[in-house]
Amino acid sequence: MKDTAQQVDDLIANSNHISKWVEEQSSEEQSSWAQSIFTRLLESASQPRGASGNSCVKLCGFVEQSSKSQSQSLKLWAYSRDVTIQLFNFYVEWNESDNHRSMKLVLDLLPQLIRRNPDEKAGQETKSTILDNLISIVTGKSSKPLAKSAIKALDHLLAKDIVTLDEIRSSYVTLQQKDTSKNPLEVWKSFIFELFHWMTLHFVCPTAGRFIVCVYRGLRSQDQRETSGQLSIETWHRWLLEAINEEPSILEPVKNYIFLPLFKADKSEALGFLKRMNEHEAVSAGHEIDINLPALLQLAALEIGKKVGLVEEPALGDDKSADSDSSIVLDEKVLESVLAHPSHEVRSLALSLLMSSPSTTRPYSSTALDLLRKHLATYFADSDAKFRNEVAGKVRDLFRRVRGAIFVLKKSIPRAAARKQKEQPGQVQEQHILYRTNLISLPEAQLVHCLEYHEKFLFWYIGFLCSELTPTASYQRHSASLKAVTFILRMEGEKSKTWETADDQTLFFDQFGSSWLRALSDLIMDPFDDIRSHAATVLRWIFSDSRYRNFYLMARQGKLNPTEELTELLRRTEELARKTARADHSDGVGRVSQLLYRLSENEQHRVALLSKLIGGLEARLVVAEKDLGRAVLDAPLHGDFASLCYMWQVVSELQFSEGELQSVQALQDALVTCCERVWAAVRDILCDDSPEGHLPQELEEVDGLDTKDVLSYSFRSVHEASNLMRIIILSIKQHSRQGRICPSKEAYERIGNLSFTQLASLRHRGAFTTVALTFSTCCQLVKHLDQAKAGAEGGTTLLEQWYAGTLEAINAQVSTTRRSAGIPAMMTGVLSANAPNPSFEQVMNKLMEIASQEARVTETDGSNLPQVHAYNCLKEIFKSSYLTAMGNKSEKFLPQCLELAANGLKSELWAIRNCGLILLRSLIDCLFGSHQSKALMEAGWDGKANRIAYHRYPSLPRTLLHLLESGHQMMASIAASSAAAESVFPALDIIRRAGPPEVLREELQIHIAKYLASPVWHVREIAARTLCSCLLHAKWLDTITSIAAESVRSQIGNVQNHVHGVLLALKYIVDRLSEVMPEQLQREKDCIDKLENPLTRTIQTTSPSSPVFSLSTGAKSRPWNHLKFLPRILRSQILCEHSPGPGQLILSNSNSLPPTTERGLYSGHRG
Repeated sequence: MKDTAQQVDDLIANSNHISKWVEEQSSEEQSSWAQSIFTRLLESASQPRGASGNSCVKLCGFVEQSSKSQSQSLKLWAYSRDVTIQLFNFYVEWNESDNHRSMKLVLDLLPQLIRRNPDEKAGQETKSTILDNLISIVTGKSSKPLAKSAIKALDHLLAKDIVTLDEIRSSYVTLQQKDTSKNPLEVWKSFIFELFHWMTLHFVCPTAGRFIVCVYRGLRSQDQRETSGQLSIETWHRWLLEAINEEPSILEPVKNYIFLPLFKADKSEALGFLKRMNEHEAVSAGHEIDINLPALLQLAALEIGKKVGLVEEPALGDDKSADSDSSIVLDEKVLESVLAHPSHEVRSLALSLLMSSPSTTRPYSSTALDLLRKHLATYFADSDAKFRNEVAGKVRDLFRRVRGAIFVLKKSIPRAAARKQKEQPGQVQEQHILYRTNLISLPEAQLVHCLEYHEKFLFWYIGFLCSELTPTASYQRHSASLKAVTFILRMEGEKSKTWETADDQTLFFDQFGSSWLRALSDLIMDPFDDIRSHAATVLRWIFSDSRYRNFYLMARQGKLNPTEELTELLRRTEELARKTARADHSDGVGRVSQLLYRLSENEQHRVALLSKLIGGLEARLVVAEKDLGRAVLDAPLHGDFASLCYMWQVVSELQFSEGELQSVQALQDALVTCCERVWAAVRDILCDDSPEGHLPQELEEVDGLDTKDVLSYSFRSVHEASNLMRIIILSIKQHSRQGRICPSKEAYERIGNLSFTQLASLRHRGAFTTVALTFSTCCQLVKHLDQAKAGAEGGTTLLEQWYAGTLEAINAQVSTTRRSAGIPAMMTGVLSANAPNPSFEQVMNKLMEIASQEARVTETDGSNLPQVHAYNCLKEIFKSSYLTAMGNKSEKFLPQCLELAANGLKSELWAIRNCGLILLRSLIDCLFGSHQSKALMEAGWDGKANRIAYHRYPSLPRTLLHLLESGHQMMASIAASSAAAESVFPALDIIRRAGPPEVLREELQIHIAKYLASPVWHVREIAARTLCSCLLHAKWLDTITSIAAESVRSQIGNVQNHVHGVLLALKYIVDRLSEVMPEQLQREKDCIDKLENPLTRTIQTTSPSSPVFSLSTGAKSRPWNHLKFLPRILRSQILCEHSPGPGQLILSNSNSLPPTTERGLYSGHRG
């Protein structure tokens, strides 16, 4: 067997014609060889995208070639049911999150295997199986969380005519066990609403929207052929309103993924719907704050209709010819009202409706531009960031369209004049401007008028943006205006722009004058970093373009001189920063210095700027080295480092001559020395175990100096110095480019080793982020260094040295925080290099080995625990988004680390238990994602799709089972019951939230039920909630009745505790079923008898003197009324709040624990 497997691997690796090789084998062996190859290819393809390579392409190619083979045996194998079903399962399981191009090949192959199957009956059976599986996934009947793949597959099969709408409806009715005589329209409504529910998930909504459009168009065409008018536009409109009323968040997906493809695909259908929209419940602002959902739907439909050219803008006058069969015209009075609507959603849609157009050169009506003048200021000042971002996108299109309209109008006016001269003189009647018509057909006077108000609007808009930049304006106005002008300058600077005219200099460029320069100069010292960044970007673009000739304050003889303007601005900003010593002002100085350096054309001037700044930095460093207290008060360093950091970004981009390159190289080495010197000067402050309150003894007598000043000086200096080192390191990527600056190998090693030392010894949390990023950059770019010589001589590379140093820190460091200070960042930095040595697997195995070492209270004082550092490193690896983006190699280690974290919770030492809990939190976030709300987490599974893709973690179910089994073994010891409780909670919590996996489901349920007898109160509660997630199915009542009967004869532990756990489980099950599956309660007509008899007998057997559970006999005559109040009965009667007598059950309301019990995550109470 081993030889066969090896032969298959060799064949797959070396042969491009696998099917040909199989054909050459004997007919008896062809099927077995084909199956072996298919299985191996399927295993290779069933991995995350980064690891599967081109296995999916080979898999599809092999099956497709086999299906066309001349060998009948091989052909029958290719069309067999098992092959098609396995391909289908592979697609829906792995396309959900690893959606890469080759998956489309599987989707294209499935219809071929069904349609071309030589055995038509077998093909139909396979199709029915696939269809039933897809419908069960979409409707939540299946536990597989694969909705996106299932909907996409359904859409593809329907588009390829493999399945029909009738077959989809029939399958849905069968699975839902609905009445087959029910109105088909009601069945389709129910099915489409299932799809609407999926549109709440952002990654599913494009696929769901596409499929809804496909179903809708199919139903409409089907109705026209068979039962005319059954699915009317009015009915469709009503469905949309009901769906959005149930879930208002799907309005945007409905607009983008239903209306847009529908309107593009079927113009007549779109016009009918838009006319319905335009007539139905006209939108008005009103005085209510509540969102008007019909209004939102109406605006959304009209907006998309306008984008595809089916809705016209408001025109002047009362021209009735606007009504036509090809489009509809907006009512400008309605737009006036909704632009001031209190709802952000309504205003955003109304603004988009006003601005959008399928053409970027179509002129606006004067009414539209007047409305924009009236409302834009309010929109720019709005406090909602999401709304402002939407406005920013719309005003970008506004400017493009205004400029395009001016360009077209300027071209059209001469043509209109020439046409007018050819016409016979006659009386010309006044007519209104109709912008939906061809511009060339309009009279010259109207074109001139249209051009005039467009140019006036452009002048107003540029002046408006400048007025929004006044220093006293709000952050919102600054941000919105700067984003708008950034877009404008970018578009005007593009050579590919299509609107350039001869009058652009006066029309646009001359509008940027001294008022703009003054406003931007003020904003470059703004407290907000993004405002400073945008202001500096705008200044750079304008100063770099000579067409902005009026952009000056000090130019002599009206000639623009950027260097002169920036030199004066630098002088003023330095003076202000010196007075205030504020970080934002120092940052502004740095940005001005960068601009001045960038715009300096003289080589000597550039080198002089750098030399002067570095000289000043060295002088300040001398002060810090001699007298730190004086340096804190009089010679801060962060401003100089910030300026050099910004300037070095430009240095890295420039092409230098040989002489200038040598000068800059020497300055770069001096900068690295400065970074080392500043670290030596302040390291004692930042490396103290409590840096926030540390003041060296020699500084205690300095007047006006406190710990806050010293700490701020030290942190800012190291922070900016580390940023500078990172900028220097990044230029290593251009080491092969002639004339570009690049750090030498020695400088690179100095920066890398300094960052490593800082991470290993820093105790200031604020400094970790910056230094960790610098060290990570050093690790990632170490591949650009020539280290071949060191490897050939048997030496170690830099990366290997840093990895060894990190392991040494793990084993040796004592005085670190419980989060291990910088050690986790050191380890993730080494891994971010993605190097073969140390490899990811090597590092993970080593960390798990260290973390799994047993530590006892009697053997350690708790200060030197390498296990703590290993746990924290593992936690950081799973949290790192960069490592995840590299291919998510940590995924396969997740089950092992889950078991490791659970074992950590059993430790005698608090530090290890704490780190185990933190690692557990990180692992659970990896499984579920961190986007779930608290309410969703606490509610648990809803009985539909699993919230974990268990197929991605094939060993996870076995790990969960092992954790539950090990908890039982520990529960046998009373002394260890608390630790056992903590170790079993991860498994219980994962199953409770995600739902049980199909694999090992029964075994897991048996073990969970045993925890209902736990002596720890909180374990019983969590086990009851977990069992509730396992019993969200039709046989829940039989299962809980059986468990209740067993609890009386409990051999696990205290009978009273066991019965209490069962009753808790019953309460949670009934509550949860009433929320997510009420039909499961309604189907049990004899539910009361089934519940009453065994449970009453259980209670009486256990506690005959206490009727803690009794149902009135009168309830039997009214079972449904009683069933409706069953959750409340279970709260008030099953979990009584009276004091138990001797031998009675120890029961309590689940919302409150006994007074001696603290309601913590791992607190418990022994019954």
